[in-house]
Amino acid sequence: MLKRLSKNAKITLSILLILLGIGLILFNYFDTIKHNVFNYQNIRLISQQVSIDEELEEIIEPDIINEEPTTQVVTDGKDNYIGYLSVPDANIKRGFVSLDSKYNSVKYNVMLIEGSTMPDVEKGNLILAAHRGNSSVSFFDKLLNVKIGSYAYVTYNNKVYKYELKNTYDEPKDGMLTIRRNADASCLTLITCNKVDKKTQKIFNYELVSVSRG
Repeated sequence: MLKRLSKNAKITLSILLILLGIGLILFNYFDTIKHNVFNYQNIRLISQQVSIDEELEEIIEPDIINEEPTTQVVTDGKDNYIGYLSVPDANIKRGFVSLDSKYNSVKYNVMLIEGSTMPDVEKGNLILAAHRGNSSVSFFDKLLNVKIGSYAYVTYNNKVYKYELKNTYDEPKDGMLTIRRNADASCLTLITCNKVDKKTQKIFNYELVSVSRG
């Protein structure tokens, strides 16, 4: 009987040690993710929920080889560009229109997402999205190449807003999006489809570092 109890005790102890080991692995895994996504200290985070009515995807046109996306669309009246996005490391230089413009769509432009604020709003967040690929509307094709610490620029109301890339992470492609960012900073968020996982989209979080005259 004592031998049987001893054996059962060893089995129970082994199971507990295994579970403890799994728990430590999971803790370290999620802790690593947290630090990779938000590599700040003493930061106050905010989660912002936005919806994306149009699906972001990689658009490949077989007959197009190494062709740059077009830089112009037909605009008229109130549908003219209200600002311009530039990401030098991703070869992006593109205008965006207002939320109520018929051209505010990934079918035509870099899309301004509802829930955005303009760059001149303190601690606000300008949110832009576009396709990847080689089509004429795949404006964010090279965005996945940018590195942490690189810069993006937004020209708005005769001022140039300079942003630094702080982190990137993936979100499910389900029509809703959770943007996690620094609550104490003015931000720029760029969104495009993921290259590897077609069920997710890639989020790029930038923070404002300076403002100058355009």
